[in-house]
Amino acid sequence: MSDVENSWGNKSDTDAVVTGNVNATIEGVALISYVTGESATNVPAITKTTILTATYSASFNNIALISCSGQDYAKFYLTVNSTDIDIRRSGPSRNLDFDFKSNPLGLKLGDIVDIKVEHFFTAELLDFEATIYGYA
Repeated sequence: MSDVENSWGNKSDTDAVVTGNVNATIEGVALISYVTGESATNVPAITKTTILTATYSASFNNIALISCSGQDYAKFYLTVNSTDIDIRRSGPSRNLDFDFKSNPLGLKLGDIVDIKVEHFFTAELLDFEATIYGYA
């Protein structure tokens, strides 16, 4: 038995022996090392507006979660290198997540990520926010 196995504590005869690589998700442990948030204010109706732009860096090449919200329901765009890769509408809540925690969105050197918004509340100037959570 290895020192690692000895340090596991009470090992029973029915415990499985772990061999090879193991991928695990640990609840309650923050693996996020990159967070950026921005806002767009006074966004006119039916105008696709950038809320946030982030660029691949050594500390940010995987996206785990993007959180979006605003003063009214809206259509949010996840754009990578000027191409919309995911489009979602908020509702019934005014909050919306692009959730990649179980399968992070990987970026390549030079990739530019934009979060854009478009709302349809005619004659109103509204505020929207977005935050990207990622890691290297």
